[in-house]
Amino acid sequence: MAYDGTLKFDTKLDSSGFRNGLSKLGGLAVSGVKTAVAAVSAAGAALGAAGTAAVKFGTDYQQTSNQLQASTGATKKEMEGLSEAMKNVYADNFGESLDDVAQSIGEVRKQMGNLDGEEIQNLTEDAIILRDTFEYDVSESVRAANTIVKNFGGDGQQAFNLIAQGAQNGLDYSGELLDSISEYSVQFAKVGLDATDMFNIFQAGMDNGAFNLDKIGDAVKEFSIRAVDGSKSTAEGFALIGLSADEMAAKFAAGGEEAEEAFYQVIAGLREMEDPVEQNLAGVDL
Repeated sequence: MAYDGTLKFDTKLDSSGFRNGLSKLGGLAVSGVKTAVAAVSAAGAALGAAGTAAVKFGTDYQQTSNQLQASTGATKKEMEGLSEAMKNVYADNFGESLDDVAQSIGEVRKQMGNLDGEEIQNLTEDAIILRDTFEYDVSESVRAANTIVKNFGGDGQQAFNLIAQGAQNGLDYSGELLDSISEYSVQFAKVGLDATDMFNIFQAGMDNGAFNLDKIGDAVKEFSIRAVDGSKSTAEGFALIGLSADEMAAKFAAGGEEAEEAFYQVIAGLREMEDPVEQNLAGVDL
């Protein structure tokens, strides 16, 4: 049965046991009776308040569901999964309010497509964790995670895990981690690298003093362009590290494992050069 947001409490308190107990305790002090009656009255009031809160929650839930459907364009059938995800995320104590949860779910749905309810729930919770831990805007972290999935494959949770690990390792030192992922993932993929390679290269660049992640991403972007452009400077760069420009261009054009192997051939060739002047020339050429 679909959950409609209504919480039901039984607000009828069975007082028969309490009354029978009093009849057996004829010597009970008046003050004790007053205390007992006050306790029962308080319990009844609390249950009444809970019932009122349930009605309000049900109303808020329905309104928020309607807003979520309007913002995503989800069908009635699709809303069953989205509404269930919203209920579960909120029940798991994520988000500041139902509306906050709904907006986060909306971002996941709009950017990552019509996933099933459980996937939507998990990704929404991941995005909220990143927001609450690293102050990442939900829409930006979802965009970065979706870019990873589109360019490298895998699933959204793996993408969020990589982002979280990168942030924990200090990769957002220049405040550009999410933007760099979103902008440069496609460039890393062009030269056959996967998501883990990208984060490792970001890490190596940071560890070796790169001013910001954008410089690292841009270097890979420029290389992905030059590796296949057939220009004189590119051919000279490959020649300086003992590689054939035509062969390397063919490997990079093939993509996948061939491109990945070629990329690391270039890195190894640059690293092994003994003359720092020629090493710099080759690096600039490529």
